[in-house]
Amino acid sequence: MDIDKRMTLKDAVAKFIQDGDTVYYGGFQIHVPMALTHEIIRQKKRHLTTVESSTDVGGLDILVGAGCVTEIHTAWIMNWYVKAPYAIRRAFNKGHLKRHDISNFGATSALMAGFLGIPFIPVRGNIGTDMPIHNRKDIRFLEDPFTGEKITVVRAWRADVAIIHAQKADRLGNVVSYGTRGVTDEFGAMGTKRGVIVTAEEIVEPEEIRSDPDRVIVPYFKTLAVVHCPWGAHPSACRGYYGLDIRFSQYQGRYERHAELLPEFLDEWVYGCKDHAEYIEKYKEKFGQEGLDRLKPTLGFKPKLDIDYGYHDPAVWKGVPLYNDDRLKAYEEALAAKKGGN
Repeated sequence: MDIDKRMTLKDAVAKFIQDGDTVYYGGFQIHVPMALTHEIIRQKKRHLTTVESSTDVGGLDILVGAGCVTEIHTAWIMNWYVKAPYAIRRAFNKGHLKRHDISNFGATSALMAGFLGIPFIPVRGNIGTDMPIHNRKDIRFLEDPFTGEKITVVRAWRADVAIIHAQKADRLGNVVSYGTRGVTDEFGAMGTKRGVIVTAEEIVEPEEIRSDPDRVIVPYFKTLAVVHCPWGAHPSACRGYYGLDIRFSQYQGRYERHAELLPEFLDEWVYGCKDHAEYIEKYKEKFGQEGLDRLKPTLGFKPKLDIDYGYHDPAVWKGVPLYNDDRLKAYEEALAAKKGGN
């Protein structure tokens, strides 16, 4: 069914993210859904729980700092260029945030279990750490029924809705992503109960997506909303479009570090911008177009492997007699005679 799922950032968040939801927070250090992060903050969504494997540039940090998130299940959160997620640390220390830590592989496995539709999945690891002591909500031990050995299992993570950023999507909701993005966006998105909100650098025709189907990480039937949003991961990177904005990550991180300063950052860069396009314009006004120009890709490569997804039409066999030989013919005739005799 040809349903156009394009909508504005504001409408997508208002329609599909509700207070109290569990949200898969996308990205794997790159492709962090920053435009969606800002819009969730603008709309003052509350009491969210997030699940994620690995995220950077302080997106989840400011989401917690703005009071949107009260519980997180995670492996690794950072604003790498200031070395810590300070708002998360403050919220946890003050008892405003429940935090459930797990290993990177444990988090990926939990998302995979959600994708597979199973209640839990065994993993090697976490034994010998204090994670199972402090995170009973996600990690347990079982006896391996085949060997009798003690093994770790992690519960499946199934969010209500996923938020991700990608390079391309079509109006139907088929999402294309590539580069060093990890694998958790596929698992986190496909395991959701309701579906996925995606921001994309480009909206392309469905025929273009169909021409290279192996790069589709989310098919149309799992997508709730498609938002055309250039620079939608900034200051995070989006492979093929722009790199990580180190200076802005540092700038934002200095605000994250101080509880009394973070609200001023939010007032200027989030609440003070009606949408992500206005946020980018503010960036250019304050730091110059050259700041964005520095992020344009200058290194990298395009795969040289010539891929052809061509296939033949089975209708070419219409009217062609079955292949046969004397042995098969004699055997089948004998079987038919035997059945007739019975």
